[in-house]
Amino acid sequence: MSDAETTAQNIDTTTRDADVESATETDDFVVLVPLANPGTETHLITLGAAVANQHDGRVVAVTIVKVPDQTSLEAARERFELQESRDLLAGARRTASEVGAAIETHTVFSHYLFKAIFDAARRYEADVCVMGWGEGLPGVAGRPEPLVDELAHSLPCDFLVFKDRGFDLSKVLLPTTGGPHTELAADVARILRAEFGSELTLLHVADDAEEGSAFLASWAADHGLADATQRVEVWDVDAAIATVAREHTLILIGATEAGVLARLAGRSLTIDVLHDVDCSVLITERRSRRSLLERLFRLR
Repeated sequence: MSDAETTAQNIDTTTRDADVESATETDDFVVLVPLANPGTETHLITLGAAVANQHDGRVVAVTIVKVPDQTSLEAARERFELQESRDLLAGARRTASEVGAAIETHTVFSHYLFKAIFDAARRYEADVCVMGWGEGLPGVAGRPEPLVDELAHSLPCDFLVFKDRGFDLSKVLLPTTGGPHTELAADVARILRAEFGSELTLLHVADDAEEGSAFLASWAADHGLADATQRVEVWDVDAAIATVAREHTLILIGATEAGVLARLAGRSLTIDVLHDVDCSVLITERRSRRSLLERLFRLR
């Protein structure tokens, strides 16, 4: 990769709530990384860079400045102190440079944090968004945002949501029952193996051990993970994950049918056991869009 390709841009961009400019069409693979916490910034950028590098793409890192409802975005742009945002983006550029990833950085002003992430994903034509899960996640703490449930069910791109309990990707556990969100987890597993040399263990919880083994072997072969360790357990899903997780440093898991972003916005997680394990967690959710009927009747 040339020096020109890894040169970062630092552009302050105001995103209007109801009028988001379309980004210039590009064939680049784009990984959006919203940043809010200096303590997890390096890990999120490293994850985003790994995905981008495996697709010959680039990272777009954004900090979102939350503007009070009574303050216009134009006024906030002129008056707000942005040193924390600048520091976060400078750190993002340093991390991307260290791992050889192309990056551009932006500051976005918005009245609604969660909506700003979705708007940014559309504006920069993101293929994947890598974001943190924690107390600062929009919609999890404080006053819920308008239409956050609707937003969370019409994803503009794939999402990877990272609960950071330490950045050790050496031993990755991937529980699977099939489905599109777990297929995305398999894609990410191959990236982690290629970029970080991660050891992969596939876990399937079944009522019958023989049928479970046949399913897992077939699923692994179909998703390019036939050489991963395969483990079948015949008992409760939460208990199995909690037990096997003790031997691993990261759980990589697909969202449930309801979706991780919708659950986080509603202050609940997809699988309760993920709150209790000691290792980090990376939840994957495929881009999806509900039908008009589903949106009207809020079907899940």
